[in-house]
Amino acid sequence: MTKKTHKSNQEGSAKMPKTKSFPIVAIGGSAGAFSSLERFFTHMPADSGMAFVIIMHLSPNHIGKISEVFKSFTAMPVLEAADGAQVEPDHVYVIPPDKDLGIHNRKLLLLNISKPNGYRQPIDYFLQSLADDQWNRAVGIILSGMGSDGETGVRMIKEKLGIVMVEDPEGAQYSSMPNAAIGTNLVDYVLSPDEMPLKLIQYINHPVLAEEPSEQARTEIRNSTSVQKILMLLRSHTGHDFSLYKKSTIIRRIDRRVAFHQLPDYVHYVTYLRENPIEIDTLFNELLIGVTKFFRDGAAFDSLKKKIETLLAEKKPGEPVRAWIAGCSTGEEAYSVAMLLMECTEAKRKEKPPKIQIFATDLDSNAVEQARLGSYHGNIIADVSEERLQRFFIKEDEGYRVKKELREMIVFAQHNLIKDAPFTWLDLLCCRNVMIYLTSELQRKIMPIFHYSLNNRGIMFMGPAETIGGFTELFVASDPKWKIFERKEGSSAMNKMIDFPFQVARPVVSVARSEETENRSKKNSVAESFNKIVLEHFTPTAILINDRGDILYSSGKPGNFLQLPRGEAVMNIHKMAREDLRYVLGNVIHQAITQRGLVTISDVKTKEGDQIRLLRLNASPLEDSEMRGLIMLVVEDMGVMKKAARRSARSAQSNRQEIEEMEKELVYTKQQLHSTIEQMETSLEELKSTNEELQSTNEELQSTNEESLTTKEEMQSLNEELMTVNIQYQSKAEELGRLNNDMKNLLDSTEIGTIFLNNDLEILRFTPQIKTLFSIIPADIGRPLSDLVANFDYAPLEETTKEVIDRLNTREIEIKTRSHEWYRVRIMPYRTTDNFISGAVIAFTAITSYKKMEIKIDAVREYAQSLATNLSLPAAVLDARLNIQSENTSLTKLSHGRIQTGQKFETFLKNNFSGVDAAPIISELGQLKAPAKIRIEMAATSFMLTVMPFFSDDSTPIFFVITIEEVPRE
Repeated sequence: MTKKTHKSNQEGSAKMPKTKSFPIVAIGGSAGAFSSLERFFTHMPADSGMAFVIIMHLSPNHIGKISEVFKSFTAMPVLEAADGAQVEPDHVYVIPPDKDLGIHNRKLLLLNISKPNGYRQPIDYFLQSLADDQWNRAVGIILSGMGSDGETGVRMIKEKLGIVMVEDPEGAQYSSMPNAAIGTNLVDYVLSPDEMPLKLIQYINHPVLAEEPSEQARTEIRNSTSVQKILMLLRSHTGHDFSLYKKSTIIRRIDRRVAFHQLPDYVHYVTYLRENPIEIDTLFNELLIGVTKFFRDGAAFDSLKKKIETLLAEKKPGEPVRAWIAGCSTGEEAYSVAMLLMECTEAKRKEKPPKIQIFATDLDSNAVEQARLGSYHGNIIADVSEERLQRFFIKEDEGYRVKKELREMIVFAQHNLIKDAPFTWLDLLCCRNVMIYLTSELQRKIMPIFHYSLNNRGIMFMGPAETIGGFTELFVASDPKWKIFERKEGSSAMNKMIDFPFQVARPVVSVARSEETENRSKKNSVAESFNKIVLEHFTPTAILINDRGDILYSSGKPGNFLQLPRGEAVMNIHKMAREDLRYVLGNVIHQAITQRGLVTISDVKTKEGDQIRLLRLNASPLEDSEMRGLIMLVVEDMGVMKKAARRSARSAQSNRQEIEEMEKELVYTKQQLHSTIEQMETSLEELKSTNEELQSTNEELQSTNEESLTTKEEMQSLNEELMTVNIQYQSKAEELGRLNNDMKNLLDSTEIGTIFLNNDLEILRFTPQIKTLFSIIPADIGRPLSDLVANFDYAPLEETTKEVIDRLNTREIEIKTRSHEWYRVRIMPYRTTDNFISGAVIAFTAITSYKKMEIKIDAVREYAQSLATNLSLPAAVLDARLNIQSENTSLTKLSHGRIQTGQKFETFLKNNFSGVDAAPIISELGQLKAPAKIRIEMAATSFMLTVMPFFSDDSTPIFFVITIEEVPRE
């Protein structure tokens, strides 16, 4: 993802040539997108050669045509999308307000709204349809809008090698939709709307993406050296080798990156990779694009659910169910399978329900981390039913999080199919849309691994574009349409797993632009036709065998001399040869192996009905480097022995010929006997040697068995320890879960907004009450505090927090929000249990009512002080503790200056009214609930204290106004 801030004035100069295949640009937006669309089309040339489809969030009751508004933005024809309309270049189409829009074969299709009163996702729907229809000619643009519509569509566009642009959230009127798209980490460009047209034209018009690339571009694409260098850099930087991934997929992804950076060829891209290691990570993520969603292909999951129900019916009570989701990406498919398994096990509640174990793996560590969180945008309601949402999800802000019971069923891990050991004893294996990225060679190697991983009658769930190839002896199709297969029992795949983990290093081969180019060959040529005729009609039967007699290849008509034996079907010449040829064939093969040269036996007779056919057998070991150790057996048909010759042979007059024939047979028999003796002697020596080896092997096996027993005991002990540790961890996890729940309820009940920061002032977590003070969402976790928009004006909050962390002190301040609410802010260091400082905690306590009361009290106090000051009688204002807060001039004169602010009223009475017991007066003042008069009797005169108390709302005294007046004695 790249953000550009510069602006070019060359929009009108860069045009894309019109071709039969032209890009279709889908532009999605909702609230605030009109101004963005105006800026986009103002800078887009009217003859760009692209077609544009605008998808807006409009009310079904919207009145008027939006297309009329857009006509003022562009010189291109602007039309409201009509059902079946053919999309033309340099045209703009606008979705009607009461319809969903799709596309097929470049024809727009209008559909009735699927959820008239519910949450609609017209942008996601059209982007997915566009990706399926146009593949790499699809362009998705997300503009300003609320919600997360378009997030799934962005994934689909990128899966099909399209391009995605998103409006810069900082300039968007509403940033929810752009942020949701950017959160996929699949966006190509983040730009302002007026920068998009030029960048789009430059990208689409790059030579590596053009339908007819130049000859220079073709030469560079075919040059495997550059591709091998890129793969080498990927392996060195990431540790993953893509040699056995489909070359066509790799090259198309590389083409996208070359066009993205506007580089001339692959050589420059190799240089760019070496100078910018971050680009290697970006290319790695491009190659690992895993697009998934909940219950993708709903009918396929319905079929899978039926298969799971059948599988569970055969399970014994309490027997576990194990599943492996290979290539889980961001976890949607794993959670979908988990939901199916939970729903299927509910029917077995009367019995002991099986324990469900799901392993979800992927090569992309970032995708695995996202899957572990189990948090998804609100647009999943388009794929997950309302019942499942309530059962398996918790609503969080603008999205959903999977419930704890569902999350704990799945173990997410990073895993490499090529070199990491597979999971075993599986009842279900899901590998949807994984095999399509691998070469056929690697697929042939992985299939036996999957067979080995599954239990008998285990289920393998593949993607709609995938197949098991020729492995029909390993799997049987349970649902051919949705590629659900069942494991066959009795077909061992262990002999096909000998080279696991797979070696991906191979000789450098020429890389073409696509697999179609690699596999392209000239068929039905004259040479091939000529060779076919010669092989079928003019050459003798030839059979290629190994030293054991296994038939590897044949030509001609071997059926005249070979026949299929009874019982188990084998392809061995010693078992398939006809009875009268079996011995002589074995003899000629043995002689060819021992003599290491051509051996020929002529006049071999074989019966064919009532006739006798003569054959010549030729056996020769091959010395070619690629076929060393193999034997070529050629059978020449010498024709049928004539009956006349046969009769003369039986005639008494042909004794000489008969004797010669018998002599030949005797020589032949002696040769066979000699060969048999040699074979027996050789076999005896081999048997002796084999016996000695078996004895040695037996001793080794006994030793190995003893070691295995010891290892088994150690493993059992280790397993018990692991089980104990696992139980402890489970107990800790449950305890931690309870503590988290208690802490959450405690923080919620205090109604104190709290935000936790690390030492870099990055957000770790926060309570829900904090949202009234900051514009914050769960996605802001990890962002700096300075990035948040506050609802109050206190600029030095960040500096004060840093000071608290540095000095380890606590600060308290009071702030006022823009909505005139008051809060007391307490900033404290965050101390860990081992007394380390790991950040800061900022707590916001609402004190609005307190501040309002304080303002009222201050106003009344000012009024009372003003009143006391203007009285002619001596007067003073006392606080709630009966300390003098202020006094007027008359009281100062009365006390002859023996009074001061802050002095206790009891002290004032003792100093100015000698002989008077002040304690009862003070006690009476403390108990007053209403205005009162207190008389002080002196020896010569009397004084009257008039007390006016002021109370708070809870009848607590705040201050007192006291006047002193001299009165006659009674």
